[in-house]
Order: sequence, then C-alpha cells, then structure tokens
Amino acid sequence: MADTNGKVVTLICERAVDLDQHLDEQGRLKDEPNVSVVKFPCSGMIQPLMIEAAMKAGASGVIVCGCQLGDCYYREGNKMIRERLLGQRPPGLKKTVDRRRVIALWLARPQIARFLAETKEFVGVLKELGPVEAPQPAKPATAPAAAKPPAAEKTEPGKEPPAQKAEPAKAPAAEKAEKKEPAPAEATPKPEAAKDKGASKEATSPSEVKQTGSSPDTQTESKQES
Repeated sequence: MADTNGKVVTLICERAVDLDQHLDEQGRLKDEPNVSVVKFPCSGMIQPLMIEAAMKAGASGVIVCGCQLGDCYYREGNKMIRERLLGQRPPGLKKTVDRRRVIALWLARPQIARFLAETKEFVGVLKELGPVEAPQPAKPATAPAAAKPPAAEKTEPGKEPPAQKAEPAKAPAAEKAEKKEPAPAEATPKPEAAKDKGASKEATSPSEVKQTGSSPDTQTESKQES
C-alpha cells in the first residue's frame, strides 16, 4: 500500500453497505477522494495485520465495515473481526496502533447515507490529529567497554626493574588449620606396694595399741590362768 500516504483506507464486506454508485474507477469515494475502498467477501477475512500494514504504509486512518451484527452472510464473520478489534479474540491489534485512527461500522446495504456521514466525520478527526508519527527505530545496544590492561611501570635506562617479592604459597584451609594433638591421658598414681608385714606393724603407734586394747594372745593367756 505505497499510495496510502495521508489517505484513509476502508476495508469493507461486499455484502455490507452498497458503495458501487459512490466509487470512481480507482476505488475511491467520489465525495472523499482521500478515502479508498477495498472489498472482501466477508468482514471475517479482515485481519488486524492488514490494518497495521496500512498504517505502516502511511495511511492516516482505517475504516472497517461489516454487515449488521447478527446478520452476517457467513454467520459470525463480523463478530470475529469485532472481537479482534476489541482484543477479545486473537490475533488482536498491537499496542503500537493508535486506536483513535481506527473505527468499525456495522451497516446494512441501504445505509449509504450513514456511511458517508460517519466517514466525513472520521476524516475531520484525523485532520485534527495531524500526520502519523513515524515509529523511531530502537537504538542498538552498546557493547560494554573492554577493561584496560594495567599500565606497565616505567624503569629508568640502566636500572633493573625492582624484583617482585614472591609471596609464600598459602596452604589450603584444610592444611592451614593446626592439627590438635590429643592431650596425654593423666597417669593415675599407682598405690605404693605395701611393705612387709613387720614394717606395717612398726608403723602403728603405741597410742593406737592402747585404744584397741590388748592383743588376742594376751587375752587367751589370761583365760588359762583363771
């Protein structure tokens, strides 16, 4: 649609309003030369993509015209395109399409006067809106700047560059952690071996003997004497 720049495109069902007497040889309205008419066997064949293509080609507006609702020759053709325009059935119009520049009419064949009146009013609205603004192309994404390598140190002629100190290799965390040696078990003091029986007897003090009384031998001797 290269010749639609600044014009209005009408996509119409051939069984809707009868415009044969109001079109010139090039398919334009005699009363509105900037309005061109494209006929379809049914308005259900009109796709939102066609509206978008007309707008991209430079049309200032688009008129969609079908039979009266409920009176489609192919039963539900006008219902289908109506739901597409309202976004109730896929595919729908893209969000980039200016809805003010698209109208839909559902007219019977004798309603010629109404079609001409609606078209004239729509052309006036488009003139107030002005020309269609061309969509701006998206800016290409800029690649991130590459990181600059570190600048090399300058050395005076005749001098050797300073030697870099080598850092000791760091041990991994597992080896770096000091291994704790198990604490030695405390040796339990062994009881001293008892000395000979004589030594044990010598250890007893006389006081202990007095407290315990006479020995068993002395007791037996006293009993014999009595």
